[in-house]
Amino acid sequence: MSMGPDIFGGALDGLSPGFLLILAGLLATLLPRATRPFVSVAAPLLGLVHLLALPAGPGGMVEMLGISIATFDVTQPGFAIAVSFLAAATIAGIFNWHERAGLPVAAGLIYTGCATGAVLAGDLPSFFIFFEISSIAAAFLIWSGGTSRSLGAGMRFAVANILAGVLLLEAFLLTYKVTGSISFFVGDLSTTAGVYLILALGIRSAFPVLHAWLTDAYPESTPGGTVLLSVFAVTTSVYALMRLLPGEQLLTFIGPVMIAFPVFLALLANDLRRALCYGLISQVGLAVTAVGIGTPEALAAATTLAVANIFGFLLMFMAIGAVLFRTGTASAASLGGLAAQMPWTAGFAVIGGLSVAGLPILAGGTAIPALLTSIWTNSGPYVAALALFGVAGVWAHAGLRVPAAAFFGEHQEKHTVSDAPLHMRLAMMIGVLGCVGIGSMPYWDNVAFDAAGLVLHMQGLAFSLLVFAAARAWGLLPRDEASALIDVDWLYRRLGPAIVATVMSVTSAAYSAWQNFVSARLVGTFRAMFTAAGPQTNVAATWGTGLSVLWVAILLVVMLLVSYV
Repeated sequence: MSMGPDIFGGALDGLSPGFLLILAGLLATLLPRATRPFVSVAAPLLGLVHLLALPAGPGGMVEMLGISIATFDVTQPGFAIAVSFLAAATIAGIFNWHERAGLPVAAGLIYTGCATGAVLAGDLPSFFIFFEISSIAAAFLIWSGGTSRSLGAGMRFAVANILAGVLLLEAFLLTYKVTGSISFFVGDLSTTAGVYLILALGIRSAFPVLHAWLTDAYPESTPGGTVLLSVFAVTTSVYALMRLLPGEQLLTFIGPVMIAFPVFLALLANDLRRALCYGLISQVGLAVTAVGIGTPEALAAATTLAVANIFGFLLMFMAIGAVLFRTGTASAASLGGLAAQMPWTAGFAVIGGLSVAGLPILAGGTAIPALLTSIWTNSGPYVAALALFGVAGVWAHAGLRVPAAAFFGEHQEKHTVSDAPLHMRLAMMIGVLGCVGIGSMPYWDNVAFDAAGLVLHMQGLAFSLLVFAAARAWGLLPRDEASALIDVDWLYRRLGPAIVATVMSVTSAAYSAWQNFVSARLVGTFRAMFTAAGPQTNVAATWGTGLSVLWVAILLVVMLLVSYV
């Protein structure tokens, strides 16, 4: 795109910006602890400068197994998301300035670099390699939480993403076998490759029923780790859907369900970071619906929304991460009334909620009205109503419930804390500027101001505000108390192990009973044999010589008779 000066003098023109961050991540563990915060900020910033200087088109050609692979291809959707990734990573680096441990710093940089490389990938092999390494780095970022819960959540995250990676590789290999091309293609669900493709991207995009890995794992990382995790994974998956399954009709059915179902779970979630994860899934559902519609306007709005969500949720997760950093908890049952002690953080959280909800001049303010109009036009009023419900629901829990529970509700537990550290407040301030920039300066020609969509959107937000206020005043909202939220992961974290334990117990009891039965019968048989022919019987007694000779003679006679008669 060549939107900025090339400070590297063209020396890095053949290198994907993602490689700069990957190299920085690998070196971070070898550098002194005091230098790691500088690397966390400088690496994505230099990557952003390098990206802005790259010319449009493919580059970074590499020969692998006799195939020429383009490690990057600067196109408009990928360029916009990559710029947002690197800007968000720079902000997250400022937020994590206090982090000195090698693992979270290295994993965060490699994760950012691979996600950036994936959205800039010029063909399927480079996309797959970047995409899969980003999942590995994300697992280490979750494990950096350093608790038994983060260890288990990271393992479940790794299993889900490895399964998705195997399915994605199979889809690519089957397609290559048929076409002989490694270029991006439009998937066909009538083929085996298409089925594998939508299953793989469905897991990575957190489709309904396949989503539990996200809400399980993200809240278990460090405060800064969750900020990074919220930005890249599902956004990269939405980009993959736009490249590989645009206009797929099935997505117009999956997307609305994806928009609506997290609303209820988010209102019940006690962990505020988990509640935000459900809101993230709901917003991704809007983009998935737009990808299913597949028109240029819908795809442009989906890209705009993906970028808007990066900054909106980045700001929300930073605000709750700052609360966690200061109080040691993100539980709604333990928080409340922190606005007086953390006024800056409370203000940033409110702005983040407004941004996620799509208030005009903030991130999402352009994309959401355009998406609602596109959904109404192409999918009908019922799907549009479901989408509007999801948008209003995200406003209710991310924009209203989360800030209220943390900052404006009654004190659940007494916390005497100061506001977020200066570097966190600086990061959140820059995040606010990003939200305003995205909302007030749209840069996609196909995303224009839509008055009808804006009116519909504002009506939904106003209605949601009234309902939330009335429900809160009348005590109809779920109480903020410590509780276990039952989601799909209950099937394999609780029900599955319980079934296995029951089967193992029944099998063990049956085996023991059978073993006892056979043992009793064998013992009885051996005792009878012992009684009949034991040493105390005539059979086992010592015979005299004469009697022995007599029996030998009798046996010889019997043998002669058998042989000759």
